[in-house]
Amino acid sequence: MDPSRPGPSQGDAPPPSPPLPSPAPAPEAGEPAVPAAAPFRKSGLAFFAVLLLLYGPGILAQQLHPAAGLAWSEIFVFLLPAFAAALGSNLRPVPYLGLARPAGVPLALAALAGAAGFLVANALMFAWVEVLPPRVTELFDVGRLFETPGAQRYAIAAAAALLAPVCEEVAFRGYLQRTVALRRGPAAGLAAGTIFFALLHLDPVRLPALLLQGLLFGWLALRSGNTWNAVAAHAMNNALAAGAALASAGSGADEAAAAPATGQMVATLVAGGVALALLLRAFRNATPPPPPAAAALERRDPAQPSLRFRLARLPQGVWASASLAMALLAALALVVALGGGRTPAPPVPPGPAPTVPAP
Repeated sequence: MDPSRPGPSQGDAPPPSPPLPSPAPAPEAGEPAVPAAAPFRKSGLAFFAVLLLLYGPGILAQQLHPAAGLAWSEIFVFLLPAFAAALGSNLRPVPYLGLARPAGVPLALAALAGAAGFLVANALMFAWVEVLPPRVTELFDVGRLFETPGAQRYAIAAAAALLAPVCEEVAFRGYLQRTVALRRGPAAGLAAGTIFFALLHLDPVRLPALLLQGLLFGWLALRSGNTWNAVAAHAMNNALAAGAALASAGSGADEAAAAPATGQMVATLVAGGVALALLLRAFRNATPPPPPAAAALERRDPAQPSLRFRLARLPQGVWASASLAMALLAALALVVALGGGRTPAPPVPPGPAPTVPAP
């Protein structure tokens, strides 16, 4: 047999197939698999588009009826856009917005930190008021909200203490801070949540206090990875603010006489600052290091890896909620137009619930 002649199997063998491309290497353990920034850009645009679209109707609702309008604004202007942006980006809202069940000890420490922050913010606000023209402080006196007669003032206090902290923290810390942090880092996320939280109150009198409180609430959420800790601090702050405003409105005391002296203001600032520093240290020790930001990126539909925001992804419940918002606003306007016992609201700045009492 001639060895140079190929045998039957050798001559009939097909050409070798090209090697298959090797799969992309999996990320190392602990490495955040953060997707491209484009989906978050569209999600953020959707969040602000819905918020700004409903902000005007929210102002109208509060002018029609302060208590009902405040509840309408918190639910539909702040809470709804956050959930819509997460759902439309194929993300499960509970993990992405930081709404997992919190631990008890950090939650209690966060509430106490909110009380200490209230003292510091109050002292800062009174100091800031001293350099503002009296006309500005009168124009932006949110304490007049609590001068409404009857049960409405208590409804406003309840909405400010219970509803507003949940809705605002889900929007500013749960969605905005986390989304910016995924794109630009934790510091940028903390700054964005703090600044927008303060500016959307549209209140120059409380601007320094709002910046401090936004920074506090944002750090609590950032350190723990849980928005409920920010809610606890915010709720404690608003409860103290609402209680002080109700007491002031009920007593009829002169505001100028009720203003604290300089020594009292400094003592409050120092005592509140020391207490806040100790509580934040205890909170830090009581919470483990926060999980990677990408840990919150749980997809609603695992078969769809893209996190790009799409209107088609919004469930029917979101559209139903938007329709309900418009229907409730129309009903509120109709009741007022028909003389349904509207109590004229004092002119106060629009926006989220007040976070510190009026000077």
